[in-house]
Parts: sequence; C-alpha cells; structure tokens
Amino acid sequence: MRRMAVAAALGIGGALMAAVVALAQPASAQTYELVGTVGTHPVGAAITVAGGRITEAHYFYDSHLQDIVLVGSVVGRTVTLMESEGGVFTLTLQGNGGVGGDGSSFATSTSLTGTWTEGAQTLPVKLAMDWVLDGAPDGHRYADVTQASDAAFEAMARRFLTAALAGDKAKAALVVSYPLAVNGNPSLTVRTRAALIADWARIFTPAMLAQLRTAVPHEMFVHEGQAMVAGGLVWFDAKGASAINEP
Repeated sequence: MRRMAVAAALGIGGALMAAVVALAQPASAQTYELVGTVGTHPVGAAITVAGGRITEAHYFYDSHLQDIVLVGSVVGRTVTLMESEGGVFTLTLQGNGGVGGDGSSFATSTSLTGTWTEGAQTLPVKLAMDWVLDGAPDGHRYADVTQASDAAFEAMARRFLTAALAGDKAKAALVVSYPLAVNGNPSLTVRTRAALIADWARIFTPAMLAQLRTAVPHEMFVHEGQAMVAGGLVWFDAKGASAINEP
C-alpha cells in the first residue's frame, strides 16, 4: 500500500507508521483514504467514519479528479456506498489476518473489495487503505501548506506535472520553489530557472517520467507544510515543487 511508500519517502519510518496504523483505538471520527480500481479505472476515495457510521464519503477517477459524493452505511463487514446518479458500491471489509487486522471494522481492515453496479453494468472493485487521518475533512486540506484554496493548490501541482511530462522546461520552471532539492545519487540543488533547464535531462530521466505518469495531484498527503505525489516522488510547498526524490 502507498502508505508504506509514504513512510519510506519521509524517512521517518516507524514513528509515522505507528501513528498511521494505530487503528485499533480510533478517534471520534477518522477519515480513511483509499486507492484502487473500479474495473480497470484507477480511483481514489475517502470515507469518514464516526461511531461506527459513515458520515461522509466520496470517490474520484484518476483521469478526472472530480469528487463524486457517496452516501454510505456499514452493516457488519458489508459497506454500501451510493451515488446520486444511481451507481452502488457493495463492498466487504478485508483484513490481513494479523493481530488487530481481522477486517471486522474499518479500524481493523486493510482493504475493501466487491462490486460497483449501475443498471445492467457491474464492475469489480478493489480499494486498499492508503492512510488514515484523525477527524473529518475541514474544507481546507492544504491549510498547513498554503493559504490558497485546495483547488488552486492542486491546479499548481498539475501545471508542474503536465509541463514536466510534456518536456516543457520553461513552464515547469515557473512552478518550482527554489532552491529545488533533487535527492539522488548524486544529489543536486537547483537554485534558478536557468539551472533547472540546464539540468533537465539529469533530473527528468525516463525512470522519473515513468513514475510521474502515476502521480495523482488530488487529495495529496501533507507532512510538515508540504504535500506530495507519487509516493513522495515530488513534494510541493506554497510556491511549487520544492523537492524531487529520484526513483
């Protein structure tokens, strides 16, 4: 699951993982972030649970990044989530068989599997727990990063990723927070737009670009005033891309 990659990317290992996976003692409300597929389509989802009830939920397709609101319920291990347009998720909580991971509740589950149905169409669904946040969404996910709206911040991240993947050096250089730390072997500090353009081939290798194609600049993980995509491949602060961790 990506939360393992997050801990590795942050370089804080056990301390973060202990906080993230200490699910057996949930707060009054917890928001579970998930990644997976509906049929062959990559998706993300967020489900807030309080007192054993689903209080908020939505999902989005990676290709569109538009939240689709869901209304849900939990009965035992069965989770039902309904779209206003008629789509219905029928899912089962799954555990990992370990201690505290029996899948009897969200707090002891590692994934949800089942189907999405609308009319005569039925697709398989697989969603893995990505990370867990205490509390319910407060309307400003990136408050620790920027005063800009969530939509504006995500749009900035998309501009950088789109430009990088297109090889548009000038546009990418406009969405970087200098000095840009490029962590690799060897590491590099890029201090100006001109330097980024000069070192472009060194930074944006085929391996880097392949990983960037998996980046989802929506509902990004936030840590210490920065947000990340692709398991920590790129981190963003309020001004733009601030660090790149080479694959």
